[in-house]
Amino acid sequence: MATKNLARTVIEGGRTGYSKWGRRASNGAHRTRGRRVSGALVGGADAEFTLYPARKAVWREFNDKLCPAKRWLATQVGRPWNKARSELFARFDIRTTPGRHIVFDHLLPEVEGRRWRPRDYVVDRSGILRKVKRR
Repeated sequence: MATKNLARTVIEGGRTGYSKWGRRASNGAHRTRGRRVSGALVGGADAEFTLYPARKAVWREFNDKLCPAKRWLATQVGRPWNKARSELFARFDIRTTPGRHIVFDHLLPEVEGRRWRPRDYVVDRSGILRKVKRR
């Protein structure tokens, strides 16, 4: 059954496949290195100078379920941006971490722009939300 509450529908969907694969590979390599060191210690290596290696860091990447929120933003095209923005803040509780993440890291940058990607929506001179046409 579909969720009627948009804030509950749009939520982080766990880690990306690449991130999960990287974590598993990192754990496997760490266990292998640990077994080698343990084997060397059992075999008579000098325990004072034998160190267990530190775990290598793996970058965390999350897979956000943003399609419902982006569809909602697309339906706001043609409306005054002030009304759409106030409804956005009413739908998502920015007092919670997921609410702040969705609003400030994903939806507002679609309109207000990002440093690394051009924006998808603009607010025209009269304050109406418009979709940017791409070639």
